[in-house]
Amino acid sequence: MKRYISIVAILLASALSVQAQSTSGLLFNRDIIPASSLVSLSQRESVGTARSMGIGGAFTSLGADMASFGYNPAGFGMYQRNEISVTIGAGISQTKNYNVYSSGDNTMFRMTLNNVGASFKVYEGTGKLTAVNFAFGYNKTADYNYDMVYAGPTAVSSLADAFADIANANGLGINADGKITDSRGYFDYDMNPYFWGTVMGYKGGLINKGANGWYPDEIGPNAEMSQHTNLQSRGSAGEFSFAFGFNFNNIVYLGASLDVQSISRQQSIYYDEYIGYGAGLKPDAAAYPYQLRDFTFAQSMSVSGSGVGAKFGIVVRPIDALRIGLAVHTPSYYSMTYRYSAALSSVAESAGSNPNNWNVVNGYVYADESTPVLKDYGDSRWTFTTPTRLLAGISYAIGQYAIISADYQFDLYRSLKWNYTPADTGYTNAIFRDNLKNTHTIRAGIEAKPLPWLSLRAGGGYRTSQLVKDFDMVAFSEPVADKMWYASAGLGFRIGPVTSIDVAYQYRNTHYSDYYTFYTKWSDIPSASPLYGLDMINHNIALTFAFRF
Repeated sequence: MKRYISIVAILLASALSVQAQSTSGLLFNRDIIPASSLVSLSQRESVGTARSMGIGGAFTSLGADMASFGYNPAGFGMYQRNEISVTIGAGISQTKNYNVYSSGDNTMFRMTLNNVGASFKVYEGTGKLTAVNFAFGYNKTADYNYDMVYAGPTAVSSLADAFADIANANGLGINADGKITDSRGYFDYDMNPYFWGTVMGYKGGLINKGANGWYPDEIGPNAEMSQHTNLQSRGSAGEFSFAFGFNFNNIVYLGASLDVQSISRQQSIYYDEYIGYGAGLKPDAAAYPYQLRDFTFAQSMSVSGSGVGAKFGIVVRPIDALRIGLAVHTPSYYSMTYRYSAALSSVAESAGSNPNNWNVVNGYVYADESTPVLKDYGDSRWTFTTPTRLLAGISYAIGQYAIISADYQFDLYRSLKWNYTPADTGYTNAIFRDNLKNTHTIRAGIEAKPLPWLSLRAGGGYRTSQLVKDFDMVAFSEPVADKMWYASAGLGFRIGPVTSIDVAYQYRNTHYSDYYTFYTKWSDIPSASPLYGLDMINHNIALTFAFRF
């Protein structure tokens, strides 16, 4: 049975603080938006147009292009004519997991709308204020489409061990009706949603309570766990912008934009575990009348919301060939709705006896269990503030034949914070302060024009790590994008007096933090999966059609 509930009073701040200190991994803390998810939702990679992609995104001091939505709105002051343009994209994402012995298809292809916009001249004069342009459009800022499929080395810890650890550490019990309950008397899915996985573990036969506490009662000694994980992520982030660009004597350009952002991300995690034994090591049937063979733990999470922010910029041209640009992207203020649900299926082999009188089919006991659907909205919504970003750029034109451009960007990730959550913001914000640092990004590119109708472009960029050197990976519940570099190239074609077509290709390599699929440490010996590593490779193509009139 599924139902909608709100967690206005269910998520206790004290309970959340304890769980965050002692449990982590890809499978845990999904009933909330964990710190690691907020980090990934705050990262921006302005896709822009094919021209900006081709020169490596070094666009802070350049303009007269719809890419100015993502970098410096002062670039709209450089338009001499009206323009309408659209950029479509195609991309292939590939995830490469380390410390695995096999993996499935980690490649995904998608088509996207990267950028669309229009700029119109609304004022033209002969005084110091030469022109005013108004622009509006959409710019994609993040892509969440990827798959992770992998199987780890044979493990000695089971997810069932982690469920038992949680039950023991939090004093869960079993009432007279055989229902799992907490110290306050709540039972089953009326308990804190953090316990829902443990509830399913009990209902699915993974764990039980004995005289010495909770334990995986259907897994014998000498068991080996074969673990397989499939993470599917879909969605994107973008912003709708309204901008003004001002031109003063073709020397100073000012710009400002109001940006309304949107985020939509859906994730599904499917975790399979098979329990096996070596020759002659199968547990005694009398001690283990039911022997867990395999189980699947599935979780579904979705987040959607909107935010608002602004950009301000200036470009100065002290001489005709030189441009110097500065821009600031204010923090964006987001409000989001979050949904979560989970299901567990298990198969246990009956060793002959059936002391619990369970339904045995062909020698096996099957269990299926689903949680309600948790929905955080209204007074239980999630609100957060993204980092401030500072950009500086310089470009130099070599006659009519080439432009060389370089950018520097500073992202204040330590300012990332929750403003309001259904849980404890103080502890989570401390995670940001303790484990994140501000990042530095450099971008550079060149555009050459060997012919009046042809442009050749190349560029690249590098972003430093946003994680402190010895960060506490247990604080994160999913891989966090760390260092990143990319290289790009492109072509531009001027087709007649009003039409142009640009195309670009980008290769991007992003290294992610190491992670566990599950980790609990309520005693000296943790229950944990193997430690994994992840790189993501992106092949992006952009095609821009522009019309000037």
